[in-house]
Amino acid sequence: MLRITITDFPDEQRWYLEGRLIGPWAAEFSSLWRGKRRQRDGRKCIVELNNVTFIDGTGEAALAEIISQGAELIAGGVYTKQRLGDLLNESKRHRKKKRKECDTANRHSS
Repeated sequence: MLRITITDFPDEQRWYLEGRLIGPWAAEFSSLWRGKRRQRDGRKCIVELNNVTFIDGTGEAALAEIISQGAELIAGGVYTKQRLGDLLNESKRHRKKKRKECDTANRHSS
């Protein structure tokens, strides 16, 4: 089970996740995230994972999506911090690879 609580503040939208970020619950989180995008109105978005106990591949994909859209993630506990650290490192490697591919393509098109 995954519990999602969203609190709106004037300068930020804060999401609190509790439980297991897996399969259908992770998919529901992604769907809710996309649906709430317009309501953010450019505010900073913070997602607290302090009470997340497990993350599977679907959960990782959901987190990768929100990271790519500028969400700030806060993790508590060794397991969640490790999973988040791995995901952030992978995201950085992916952006660096894309940047390198763009640079190479730009050099070849000149």
